[in-house]
Amino acid sequence: LGTGDGAAQDYELFTRYTARLAFFFFLPVFTLGALNQLMKVGFMKALRPKRRLLGLTFGAAHLCHMVAILMLHDQRGTWFTADDAAALVIYSLLVLQVATSNNWSVRAMGRSWRVLHWVASYAIFTGFFVTYLARFQEHGGIIFGGLLTLAVSAWLLRIAAFFSRRRAKLAAT
Repeated sequence: LGTGDGAAQDYELFTRYTARLAFFFFLPVFTLGALNQLMKVGFMKALRPKRRLLGLTFGAAHLCHMVAILMLHDQRGTWFTADDAAALVIYSLLVLQVATSNNWSVRAMGRSWRVLHWVASYAIFTGFFVTYLARFQEHGGIIFGGLLTLAVSAWLLRIAAFFSRRRAKLAAT
């Protein structure tokens, strides 16, 4: 990879950058429904049917990040510890999400499909949020501050959409 002081640092940088790339693929998937609901812009409506493809693109990018983590562990001669349990659960949910992102699974799983994808999406979001919050607290800086700001903004959009739906339901009754 060639940008660090040695192979282990190169793999660490590769790991960090694959996570950031995956995060930028995740943001539209996580916020598209909320943005479409709140803004009603033609561009958002055009992307909505492509959400599954966007999600699979994120899944591929984040699984590349997992491969980068495995390469880093191999380079360092380390392995996962109990501290990594939450991340491993999130990756398991991601694999389930990718594996069930097809029409057959939607029909076969019924309402459970929506629950699985909702839980997995929020687990993945939480993983990004907690990571960037910790990195910002530890290192500060514009990069981690920016990533944390994007994560908080995505969360606030989802919250605003939730209350908008709730307000519309109350007005309809």
